[in-house]
Amino acid sequence: MKPRQFFLAALLLLTSSLPTMAQQPAAPKPAERKVEELGEVVITADAEKAFFIPQSFGGSRTNIPNRELPQNIRVMSRQQIQDITAVRMQDSFDYVSGVSQQQPFGGLWENYAIRGFAGESNNSGIGYMLNGFAANRGFNAPRDAANIEAIEFLKGPTAALFGAGDPGGTINVVTKKPQWESKHSLQSLAGSFDTFRHTFDSTGPLTDNFAYRFNYAYEDANSFRDFVGSSRQLYAPAFTWKLTEDTTLDYSGEFLVSEVMFDRGIPAINLGLGSVPIERFYGEPGDSPIQIKNYTNQIRLTHEFNDDWFFRLGVSHKINRLNGFSSETRDVVAGGTEMRRRYRFRDYDSTDWSIQAEVAGKFTTGFLEHSILAGSESYWFELDQILLSGNYATNLLIANPIYGQPKPALGTTFNRTEKSQGLAFFLQDQISFGKHWKLLLGGRYDSFQQILYDRANNRNITQEQGAWTPRVGLTWLPTDEWSAFASYSQSFRPNFGSDSSLSPFSPEVGRAVEIGARYQQKDGRWGASLSLFDIQKRNVLRFDPADPLGNFMINGGQVNSRGVEFDLNGNLTSSFRLSASATYQHAKIDESEAFATGSALLNIPSITANMLAVQEFDLGKYGRLGVGGGVSYVGERTGNDAGTFDLPDYATVRALAYWQATKNVRFSLDVDNLFDSTFYTGSLNQHIVAPGAPRTFMAGVQISF
Repeated sequence: MKPRQFFLAALLLLTSSLPTMAQQPAAPKPAERKVEELGEVVITADAEKAFFIPQSFGGSRTNIPNRELPQNIRVMSRQQIQDITAVRMQDSFDYVSGVSQQQPFGGLWENYAIRGFAGESNNSGIGYMLNGFAANRGFNAPRDAANIEAIEFLKGPTAALFGAGDPGGTINVVTKKPQWESKHSLQSLAGSFDTFRHTFDSTGPLTDNFAYRFNYAYEDANSFRDFVGSSRQLYAPAFTWKLTEDTTLDYSGEFLVSEVMFDRGIPAINLGLGSVPIERFYGEPGDSPIQIKNYTNQIRLTHEFNDDWFFRLGVSHKINRLNGFSSETRDVVAGGTEMRRRYRFRDYDSTDWSIQAEVAGKFTTGFLEHSILAGSESYWFELDQILLSGNYATNLLIANPIYGQPKPALGTTFNRTEKSQGLAFFLQDQISFGKHWKLLLGGRYDSFQQILYDRANNRNITQEQGAWTPRVGLTWLPTDEWSAFASYSQSFRPNFGSDSSLSPFSPEVGRAVEIGARYQQKDGRWGASLSLFDIQKRNVLRFDPADPLGNFMINGGQVNSRGVEFDLNGNLTSSFRLSASATYQHAKIDESEAFATGSALLNIPSITANMLAVQEFDLGKYGRLGVGGGVSYVGERTGNDAGTFDLPDYATVRALAYWQATKNVRFSLDVDNLFDSTFYTGSLNQHIVAPGAPRTFMAGVQISF
C-alpha cells in the first residue's frame, strides 16, 4: 500500500470510529489536577495519564488558560512522551501540527520548522526555550527527554513576550519539578542497533519546606548507519525551597555530555534517491566522535503578595562546548560515481547569561477586568568559534567507498568571537469585557548590540539594533466549551555573523495574522483547535550559492507561509487516548535577488498529518494492558535551494504496547516504522540527505518505588 493510500485509510478508520466513541458514557470527572502555578506548568499525579493540557507558561507567562489566548498552542504531556517511548525532544515532532523535521547537521543537534520557518539556515536551528529562558544560543546536543515534563508548541510569533524568535513559532520545554510526595523510578530500555538506555528519577521532600528532584540518563547506541554510534549522560538536579509561606526559590540544572559520530547522510545521485543504501557511511570510521557539553543552571525567586499579585526574578547560566574532528561530504562529481570530501576540526565554546524580572496581577477599572504583566529581560552571550578545514586529495567511490585515506592539512576557515548583549522591556494586558470577550494587548522593546571579532582577518564588526514587537488579539468565548480568536503580531531576530565580504546582516523581521477556533470539553479531558495563518518574514539568511563550501550566508530576501492546521488530543474516555493533527501550508520565496521567487522553502512539506491512539484494558488482578499505534504522513518537499530536487512523501507507522503488571512494575514495547518504509527526513542539498531509520524495536521495564 502506498503511503498516501495508507494514511487516507487510517483517517477513514478514525472517522468511522468517532461516532461510536461519542456514544460511550462520559468518563467520570478526574480528581482535581493542578496544571499551573504562578505561570509554570506543574503536572501532578492525578494528571499522569492526561494527553490534553489546558495550561501553558509560554502562552502568557501568567495563569491565563490557553482557551482564552488568541494563539494556537499545543502542549504535549508527559503521558504522550512516555507512550511513544520518546528519548529525545525531536521524537515528539511528528505528532504536532505545523512542525516538520529539518536536516540535523550531521546528527549533532535537533533542527525543525514551525509553520514553514526553520530558524537560522546555518544549521543552528530554530530557537526554543527551557522554562521560559532562551535555550539554544550556541550549539546544543539533541535535548534528552528524561527530565521533560511537557513540551509547549507555541504557534505564531512570541516576540512580544520572549523577544527574538521566528514568526512561525517556538517551543518551550518544561522540565520536571520537585514533588512533595516521595517517588522514585528506574527504567531500562533495550532496542535495535545495540541501543541501551537507563534512567533514574527521584523526588520528594527533605524537610517541610525543601523538596528535591534528580533525573539521570545514560545511553549507549549504535545506528542503522554504518560506523555511526553515540553515547550520552545527563544529570538533572532540581530543588524547591519554600523560604516563607509566600516566597519560593526554585532551582533547575542540566549537565549533559554527548558524543556522536558526525554523519552527513547519503547523496542523491543525479538528483535521484534509492541507488545508495541508507546505511552507507561517507565519513571516516577512524574519526573520533564529536563531543558536545551543555551545562545549564536556572534559578527563580517567586513572591506572592496576595492571591492576585506576584513578583518573579529568574537567572539562567549556560555553558556549551562542541569539539572534534569529522570527515564530511562536499559534493558528488564524475557523473555520480565519486564524492569529494573535506576534513574539519571544530572548537566552539559559548557562555550565556540571562536575567528576567516580572510582576503580574489583576485589577478592575469600572466594568473592565485586567490581567497585567510587566517585566524586563537582559542577556549576555559570547561565542568563540574555530573551524579548520582541508580537502581530501582523493575522491571517495560512492558505490564502493575505501576508507582510511590520508588526512589533508588543515587551514583556518574562520577564527572568531561573537559577543552580544540585549536589554528588553515588555508589557501585556488581558482585558475582559464581561464573561465572553477577552482583548489581549502586548508589546516588547528589545535593544541589542553585537560585536564580531574576526581574528583570521584582523577585523572587527559592530552593529546595534532595536526592535518593537507588538501583539494584539481578541478572543470570543460564547460558551464554556467553545472559543474563537483573531490576532496580529510581529517578530524579529538578530542575524549574527557576516557575509563573505564580512559585512553584518540586518535583523530578520516578521509579521503574522491568525484566526482560529477551539473546543475544550468541560472536564478538561480533551480539546481540539482549527487555525488559519498568514506569515511573512524579511531579511532571511540562506546559503550563498557562490560559496560551494557552504561557509557563508547571504540575505535571501522575503518569504511567506500561509496555511491551515488542525489538532485534536486528549482522553476521549477513561481508557482511550487520542492525538491527531493535520496541516496544509504553502511556504515560498516572495522576493529575492539570488533565488527564484515563488519557489518552495527547503524541507517544508505542503501536507503533514498524524494520529496516535492508545486503548487501555483492565485485567483485574493482572494489572492493566495498553495497546496502540500511530501513523505519520509527510508530503513531498523541496530538497535544495535551487528547487531542482525533491524529497518524496512518506508515511511511517508505529505500534506500541505496555503492561502495567502491578502498581510499581511496567513493561513496554515500541515498534517504529512498522512496515520498514524507506524515507528521508531532510536535506541540505542533493549531496547531503538524511535517511530515516528502518524498522526499530524498543523494549523496556520500569520499576517504581
